Amino acid sequence: MPTFNVLIATIGKPELQQMLDSLSPQLDTHDCVTIVFDGHLEIPSFNFDNFKCPVKLFNEPVALGFWGHGIRNKYAPLLENRDFIMHADDDDIYTDFAFSKLRQQCADTTILYIGQMQRVGIRKYLVILPTIQQIKVGQVGTPMGIIPYKLNTEGTWSLYHGGDGEFYMQISKNIPVVFLDILIYIVKPSSPFLVREHP
Repeated sequence: MPTFNVLIATIGKPELQQMLDSLSPQLDTHDCVTIVFDGHLEIPSFNFDNFKCPVKLFNEPVALGFWGHGIRNKYAPLLENRDFIMHADDDDIYTDFAFSKLRQQCADTTILYIGQMQRVGIRKYLVILPTIQQIKVGQVGTPMGIIPYKLNTEGTWSLYHGGDGEFYMQISKNIPVVFLDILIYIVKPSSPFLVREHP
C-alpha cells in the first residue's frame, strides 16, 4: 500500500485544526504529516493527538509567504521519504475517504497522479478542477498532485499566483500522468458560496 507525506504550509490560522481533523482519521502509522508555520518564532498550539502517524513540526521565522510556495521550495529536500508527497493549505480540508481511495488507485510510484479539487469559481459557483485532463495553470492547483517522492524536488514553486500550476507543468514533462476521478480536496469549506451550484 502506498504511503503519503502531506506538507501543510500555514500562518497558524485557527482553520488549520479543521484541516488536521480531516486528515487524522485517514492517515496510518506509515504516513507522515509535515507542518511548517510561516513567520513564527514558536509553534502555535493545535491538537495533533489524533494522528497515528508522525507529525513533524517546523517554525519558519522568516515569513516566506506567497501562498506557501516559498515553504514548499525550501522544505522539499527536508521531507521524510514516503511513496508520495502531497501539498495542503491551512484553511481547507480533505474529503472523507480520500486517502482510502488513493491507496487503492495510486499503486505505481513512477506516475504523477492528479486528484480533483472543489473550489468557488469566478461567479461564486462551485467548480471542480480539473475541467480538462491537462496540466496547466488554472487547471491543476496546489493540493491536487499525488507526487512521487523524488519528483517533488524536481520543480520550483514560482512566487506568484499560478506558481502551483507551473510547478506541476515542470514535473510532469518526463513522467506518466494519470488523472483520477476522485474528489480529494475542498478549498475553504467554510465559504458561504459552497452551497451554490450551477443552475
